[in-house]
Amino acid sequence: MIRSSPRGHFFLDLLLEKAAAWMQNIEKDQGAFDETVLEILGLEATARGDEGYDSECAQYVWPNAKGNHEIALYAMCWWRICQRLAGPFGARRSTFFHFADPRLVDINHVVGARGLNEPAVLHHFAGRSKDWDFMLETFGMARRNTGNCFKPSAKSPRLLPFV
Repeated sequence: MIRSSPRGHFFLDLLLEKAAAWMQNIEKDQGAFDETVLEILGLEATARGDEGYDSECAQYVWPNAKGNHEIALYAMCWWRICQRLAGPFGARRSTFFHFADPRLVDINHVVGARGLNEPAVLHHFAGRSKDWDFMLETFGMARRNTGNCFKPSAKSPRLLPFV
């Protein structure tokens, strides 16, 4: 979640600039998001006097010469650089981000075969072919109400906006 603050706006500006300009990156905008996280961590490292981030993982954001995304190579690069910049998994530190430990809380549960049966801070419908009617029905929202996140629904009376 992104706080509505100068830092949050800075992050979104960097992310949205990439998302608008980068074509065919990993999962449409995932590569842009992941690279923005590494860039921010790199800026923090540089401010501490440490080595920053030189975009070495970006080479895996786009398809290779055969047209395939090398998601595993990108993920391994991301984890290695993130560890160097922010510390090991479960103990990452940043003045910009708070890294939630997924062993303690599911902050981004991908709705799949298990549906909404597992508690999570955020339930995420992933993939390119989303069934929008099912998603809206799942959360008790009529399509006519989807333009206003402040309007509560019968199933979600405390629906809050994402900021």
